[in-house]
Amino acid sequence: MSESTTRERELPVVWLFLAGAAAVTLWFYRDFVLDPERLIFGSDMLLEGFPLRGFYVDEVRAGRGVPLWTPHVYGGMPYVALLPGPIFYPSTLLYFLMPLYRAIGWTFVLHTFLGAAFAYFMARSFRLRPWSAAVCGTSFMLTGYITSHLFGGQDGRMFAMALVPLAFGLLERGLRGGELRWFAGLALVVGAQIFTPHTQVMYFSSLALTAYVAWHLAVRVRTEEGGGARFVRPAALAAGAFVLAAAVGAVQLLPTFELLPHVTRQATETGYAFAASYALPPQELTALFLPDLIGSLPQIYWGSNGIKLHTEYMGAVPIALALFAIAVAARGGLDRDGRRVVWFLAGGSVLGILFALGSATPVHRIAYAIVPMIASFRAPAMMMCAVVTFVALLAGFGWEAVLRAREDEEGLRISWVWLAVLGAPILLFALAGAVNPEGLMRWALLGWYPEGWPRQPSPGLAASLGITGLIVVAGFGLAWGIALAVARRRVGELAVLVLLAFTVFDLARVGGRYLSTEPAEAWLAADPIIETLREEAAPGERVWAIQREQPMYRPNAFMYYGLSSATGSQKFVLDPYARLVGAVGIDDVLLQLGGVLAPLLDARWLITRTEQPEGPLELRARHPDGRLLYRLRSDVPHAFFPASIDAVSSAEEAVDRTRGNLDPLGTAVVETSGSPPPAGAGTAAIVSYEPDEVVLDVTAERGGLLAVSEIHHPGWRARVDDADVPIARVNGAFRGIEVPAGSHTVRFEFHSAGYTAGLWLTVLSSIGLVGFLVVSGLRARSVPAADPAT
Repeated sequence: MSESTTRERELPVVWLFLAGAAAVTLWFYRDFVLDPERLIFGSDMLLEGFPLRGFYVDEVRAGRGVPLWTPHVYGGMPYVALLPGPIFYPSTLLYFLMPLYRAIGWTFVLHTFLGAAFAYFMARSFRLRPWSAAVCGTSFMLTGYITSHLFGGQDGRMFAMALVPLAFGLLERGLRGGELRWFAGLALVVGAQIFTPHTQVMYFSSLALTAYVAWHLAVRVRTEEGGGARFVRPAALAAGAFVLAAAVGAVQLLPTFELLPHVTRQATETGYAFAASYALPPQELTALFLPDLIGSLPQIYWGSNGIKLHTEYMGAVPIALALFAIAVAARGGLDRDGRRVVWFLAGGSVLGILFALGSATPVHRIAYAIVPMIASFRAPAMMMCAVVTFVALLAGFGWEAVLRAREDEEGLRISWVWLAVLGAPILLFALAGAVNPEGLMRWALLGWYPEGWPRQPSPGLAASLGITGLIVVAGFGLAWGIALAVARRRVGELAVLVLLAFTVFDLARVGGRYLSTEPAEAWLAADPIIETLREEAAPGERVWAIQREQPMYRPNAFMYYGLSSATGSQKFVLDPYARLVGAVGIDDVLLQLGGVLAPLLDARWLITRTEQPEGPLELRARHPDGRLLYRLRSDVPHAFFPASIDAVSSAEEAVDRTRGNLDPLGTAVVETSGSPPPAGAGTAAIVSYEPDEVVLDVTAERGGLLAVSEIHHPGWRARVDDADVPIARVNGAFRGIEVPAGSHTVRFEFHSAGYTAGLWLTVLSSIGLVGFLVVSGLRARSVPAADPAT
C-alpha cells in the first residue's frame, strides 16, 4: 500500500476540505453574516432583483401562488416570462424564512460554498486524489469571474456558474461508467441552471459539456473495441439528459417562449454586432492574471468595455499549477487518460477564451454562423464560466502530477520548455507591474488603444498593480517550488496546505473588492413619497416618475412597495405598449403626450423635481432631497364607456389616432377588421384588483364598449357575469369589451398555456428523475464501489 493511499484512509480530506471551505466562506462574507441589518450591495439587484423578488414573495404569502402577470411595470406585463430571477430555484425557499434582503445575501454565501464543494466533486469524478480535488475546489470557489459578480448583484449568473463543475463531474461519471443515474443527475443540474434563470451561462456551459461529449466519443470511445454501436449509447444518454433538463426547466422556458412573439426589443438587438457586443476586449486578457492593469470597477476602469463591473482574475497558484499540469502531460508524467483530459482542458480553455473575445477572433463568428441560438445572446465573454472551470480542474491535475511523481521511481517527468514558454509571458507582465506599474500602464495605453483614448489609467491603480505583480510572481514561485519539493520528496504532501492558504488569500484579496455590504434601511426603507403613495394610491392607479430628472427613483423601485408604474426597466416590452409610448425614451413620449396617455394609463401620480402650478395637480408630499409628489385632481376612471368609437384596421393607424386624440376618455380607438362595438354609457368601479385577476362592478345605462386602463395581451380572458366575451385592443395598447345594458360583474383573468404545460412537465420530469436517483442510489449503496473516486 502506497504512502499516499495510507494517508487518504487516515485523513478524511473531504470533510476537512468542506469544513475549511465553509470557514473561508463565512470569513469572506463576515461583514454580512455578523450584521443582520445589512444587505449585500448589488447594482442590478437593487434595480430589478429586490422589486421582482419582493413582488413574488408578497403574492405567494398572500395565498395567490406564483403570479403570472405583474401590474407594476410598464403598465403591466407577464411576470414569469420576464425571467424575473430564481423564483423556481431551490434556494429561493430562503425568501420565505427570513427578510428578503437577508435571504438573497445568504444565497450568495451558500453558492460560494457550493461552488467549492461541486469543484471538489468534479475533480474526484475525474479520479483525482482528495488533496488534488481540494486544490481544484479552492481554485474555483473564489475565482474572480464568479465572485466579482457580487458587485452587480447578479445572483442567477453566480448560481449557474457554481453548478458548472457539478455538471461536468456528473457527465464524466456517466460517460466513464455508463450508469443512467449520472445522466439523470446531469439533467437535474442543467434544469436547475434554467431556473437560475441565467440562460446565457446555462447555454454556454451546455456547449462546453457537449464539446466534452464529442471529445469523449472521438478520443476515448474511438480507441475501444467494438462496432459503431459503442458510440450510440453515450451520445444518446447525453442528448437525453439535455432533453430532460429542458423538461425540468419547462415551467420557466415555455412562458418565455410564449411571450417572445409579443414583445419588442431594441432595433440594435439583432445581428452579429449585437451577439458580440459584450465580449472580452483583447487588451483585457491580462485580467486573467493581472486584474489591476486595466482595472474593473467603474471608478478605476479605463478599458473599452461599455460596462465593466467584474474581473476575470483566476489567481496565481491555480494558473501556475494548471501550466504545470500541461508541462507534465507533455512529457507523459500522467497516465494516458489523464494526459488526454489535460489536453482537452487546455484546448478547451484556449478555445473558450477565443470565443469570449467575440469578433476579435473567428471562433465566435463561426459559432454564430453554425450554432443554434447564439444570435440570441449578447455576451460571448460569459464563456469564461467554462474556462474558469477548466483552469481549476487543470490546477487539480497539476497537483495530481506532483503526487504521481512522488511515487514514480523515475521521478518528475516535465517539459521545462513548455513550462517556460507558457509561464514566461505571465511572469514578464507581473514583473513589469511589480517593478514599474506606471510604465506598464503607460505602455498599455500607448500600444493597445488609439491616440486620444478618452479613458486614462487612474493614478491610484499603480499601487494596486504593483502589489498584484508581486503576488503573481510570489504565487508562481511558491506553486512551482512546493510542487518540485513535494515531487522530489523534499517536503511532505501536506505542504499543499500552504498553496491552498495562499490561493484563498490571493483570490479573496481581489474578489473582496466586489463585495460590499450596506445598511438595508438606507436602500429599502420607504420615504415620505412612497409612504404617501402606499396610503393614498387606489388599486389600478399608476405612478409616473420622470426618470431623466436625476437622481430619481430606480425604474422598478415602485414594484418593491406594491405600487404600479407607467415606466420600468425590463428585458422586454409588450409590442402594443412599445408602439404607443416607445420602448426607449419613454419619458420624452409621456411628456409630449401626457394629456393623452396619462388618462389612458390611469397615471394619477406624478413625481418630479419641478414645481407644478396649482390646478389640475395637487401637491401631496415632499421628499427632503427635493422630489415632489403630485396627484391629478380630476377623477379619471380606471374603466369607462367612451362616448364615440373610432374604428381602425391596423395597429400603426391605432397608435397614430390615439396619439392625436385630444379627448382620450371621450373617443376610443378600436382595432377591428369588422364592425366595431357601439358606444355605450354607464359607470364601472373596481371590486377586486389582483395581479392575475381584475373584477369590475359595471352598470351600463346603454350597452356598448367598456374601455379599461389595462394593457392588452392575448393571455387575458374576460367574462361578463358567467359569459366569456372577446377582448378588443383599444387605444393602441389597452383592453376593451362590449358590455350589455344593465348591472354586471366583469372579470378579467390572465392565463398562460406555456406556464400550465411547463408546470406539468417540470413536476412530472422532476419527480421521475428524483425518484429514479433515489432508487439508483439505494441500489448503488448495496454494491461496494470498486473505485474510491466514484
